[in-house]
Amino acid sequence: MTNIKAIFGSLLAAAAIAGVVAFGAAAASASGAPIVIPYEKTCNEFIGHCEGTANGVTIEMQITSYRATGDAAQLTLTEWITDGDITFTAVMNGHRSPAGFIVLNGTVTDGSFEGAQVHQRSNYMRGPANASEWTGELQLAPASA
Repeated sequence: MTNIKAIFGSLLAAAAIAGVVAFGAAAASASGAPIVIPYEKTCNEFIGHCEGTANGVTIEMQITSYRATGDAAQLTLTEWITDGDITFTAVMNGHRSPAGFIVLNGTVTDGSFEGAQVHQRSNYMRGPANASEWTGELQLAPASA
C-alpha cells in the first residue's frame, strides 16, 4: 500500500509541475503572439493586382512572378499595408492551390516592423478573374530586438 501511495504522490507531483510549466509556456507564447490582420480584397488576375480594406486597414498587392505548376501555381508578390501612421511593405512567396486558396510566407522589407516574418492565407470567395473576391488574414510576427 505504501508503494501505491508513493507512486500516486509522485504522479500528482509530476502533474503539478507539468501544469506549472505548461501555464508558463502558454503565457510566454501569448506575449509573443503574432499580430493578425483580417482583410477582404478584390483582385484583377489579368494584371496581378489586388486592393482591399478591413477595419481601417488598407492592403494593396502586386504579383511580381507567377509560374503555373499543373493546376496550381507558385507566385511571388509585394504587398503594402497601411493602418493610419503604420505602414509596411512585405515580399512574399507561396502557392496557389486549385482548391481556391493561396498560402504565402515572407518578410517585411520596409517600414514599420521591418524584418518581421509574415504569413498569409487568402481564400477565394467568388467573382470573375478580372474582379475576384478574396478573404483572409495576414499574420505578422515582429522581429525580436
